[in-house]
Amino acid sequence: MQVLIVNGENDSDTTLRDARRFQITDEEFQQFCDKHENCTGFVAEPNNIMKDSYLILDEYMRFLDKGNNPSKSILEVGVAPALQSVYWDEKSFMQRGGIYDWSKAGHVNKELEF
Repeated sequence: MQVLIVNGENDSDTTLRDARRFQITDEEFQQFCDKHENCTGFVAEPNNIMKDSYLILDEYMRFLDKGNNPSKSILEVGVAPALQSVYWDEKSFMQRGGIYDWSKAGHVNKELEF
């Protein structure tokens, strides 16, 4: 995964984490991917794929909207209402194979329902 900077979450020395020192350019990430493309199990996830295809929860169980206001806590309002208040690219999520069967039987995509 390429390091993704999320405004207000990991973008300064005043946030809980500051990931700016780990940032690389898209070109540097592509060079890394090209060098390691033959490694078993290698899956590249550049920022343009990750940015809106992940659902990220903070320590208060709020969905983060990549720099906009977070949702209300899912503990207060539930998953569906909280999810409706943030942008999430479900199509990109599905394209990157975001649904996994975590059993030892293997990787199988399944339908996602909220």
